[in-house]
Amino acid sequence: MTNTQTRDIVELLTNDHREAALLLDQICAAGPESRQEQFWNLVPALVQHEVAEEVVVYPAIRRDAPNGDSEADARLAEQQEAEVKLAAMEKMDPTSTQFAGELESLRQAVLDHAHAEEAEVFPLLEKLESPQDRQELGARYEKAKASAPTRPHPHAPDTPPGNVVVGPVAALFDKARDALRDI
Repeated sequence: MTNTQTRDIVELLTNDHREAALLLDQICAAGPESRQEQFWNLVPALVQHEVAEEVVVYPAIRRDAPNGDSEADARLAEQQEAEVKLAAMEKMDPTSTQFAGELESLRQAVLDHAHAEEAEVFPLLEKLESPQDRQELGARYEKAKASAPTRPHPHAPDTPPGNVVVGPVAALFDKARDALRDI
């Protein structure tokens, strides 16, 4: 992010949700021959968003919200489902009908997850965290997102301390793989 002013965590998450919906709509509307390039743009956007939420948002919800554990667990389960789908789709032929079906399933899962966060998590953040705390969460979210893996790792831990330890290592390997793919 080039903006020097940190934004509110809810604003950042909302923007990410809109970007993901746009990317998903574009790839679903694309012809089979152009899906692969768009898919490789979609994967890091989704994965980095999910990982940053795991590191920043859900620990805050667990700590501050009544029934925070159950809310965080529900959203993390949705994210896990999306990571499993992404990992499976990476191995598929993007021109196949199987890929198209999985893509539509992924699209619906991501949109449902975003809606659940906007309806359940965002109001909790706005109610329980001060504007200054939301700014701090936003800064931490941006840092976590920038250093997050770019590929799905559905079997990696999604809660501290495991995700904090494994995430940077996975990110390093992912960025090396991405660089090789771009050669």
